[in-house]
Amino acid sequence: MVYDFEDIRPYTEEEYPVVIKRIVSSKHLLDGIRKLKFPHAPGFLKFPLNFFIKRFIKKQLRDVHSRLEFQKKFVIGVLMNWVITKTTQGLSFSGAGDLKKDEAYLYITNHRDIVLDVAFLSCVLDRMGFSTLEIAIGDNLMSNQFVEDLIRINRSFIVKRNLPPREQITASVKLSAYINDTLSRGNSVWIAQREGRAKDGDDLTNPAVIKMIYLSRRKSGISFQEFINGLNIIPVAISYEFDPLDNLKAWEIHHKESRGSHKKRSNEDLVSMFYGITGKKGRVHLSFGSPLRGDFENERAVAQALDDFILNNYKLWPSAYIAWDELLTRFPEDDLPEGLPRNLRFPGEYTPEEKKAFLKRFKYLKPGVARLALLTYARPLLKKLSPSAAAGDDQ
Repeated sequence: MVYDFEDIRPYTEEEYPVVIKRIVSSKHLLDGIRKLKFPHAPGFLKFPLNFFIKRFIKKQLRDVHSRLEFQKKFVIGVLMNWVITKTTQGLSFSGAGDLKKDEAYLYITNHRDIVLDVAFLSCVLDRMGFSTLEIAIGDNLMSNQFVEDLIRINRSFIVKRNLPPREQITASVKLSAYINDTLSRGNSVWIAQREGRAKDGDDLTNPAVIKMIYLSRRKSGISFQEFINGLNIIPVAISYEFDPLDNLKAWEIHHKESRGSHKKRSNEDLVSMFYGITGKKGRVHLSFGSPLRGDFENERAVAQALDDFILNNYKLWPSAYIAWDELLTRFPEDDLPEGLPRNLRFPGEYTPEEKKAFLKRFKYLKPGVARLALLTYARPLLKKLSPSAAAGDDQ
């Protein structure tokens, strides 16, 4: 079957000149960069700063004539270089030694940040000399023309969500066909392990993601097991020492527990994107796996293999150990998940200075919300100690 990908594909090279003019002239871009570079600038400097920022961008893009050059020279070379330098204490990675530059891979990562998960992955691949990725992005982020332009010029394709059931099935089959077509043309793809971020720290793959990728190939005669083994799935565990949105995520979970739901505010995703990008993240680490191979009977078995890799290779920072020790100190046992090793503490994994600095993040949270924030940091550690007890209790 021949599919029309016009409504979900990235922008083409032919569209680049028109799109880049819109991006450079967008007040959203100018305001965003001004707030990144000059967060404390007084309001009366807004217009002169935006003027000079626009001149700076045009200068940076003077010799940029394609999507690839824009992504590598401006997004990775300028914007992400700033993010890594100013908001992290280093970006590291491990386990990527077996990856081959002439292979197309389907990278599946855990999902903690709306844009930075794949942005940091792209930076690591660029450091290794690999080609850039095509990126799966939900249509819920398409809040205005500027955001759509910036996403689609960066080789992102659109994942349609919240459609009526019959339309959703059609859209999922088309998305599956697009991903498989892209991989068959030698282009690597990134997709998150689940639709929403793991706001409670519990990195779980939604089997429906794996099922969707197979949808367009079901009638081709290839078995599910053969399909998965030929897909070149690379699991990647990404770990942030600090989450700039930890308090906001904890409040969202609290609202769901106390009110039964959390109603998103207007532009909440864009606000989360901004603070995720600009907030301090400490150290960031990516752990790469080998291509997924095995006797997978169904999508649940693949999801479990991804979950096992991400849990076993998730980098634990001092923040995880501090969070668990603080939970034991501040909260009675009936406020914590059952079955966890309550007598086990980790004072040797962090310094008093690290503990003091970390706990300042939660100074003004009410106790119940602070508990949720701490559990988010501690959960990967707790799942390693007692997976069944630590998983999913605050969903």
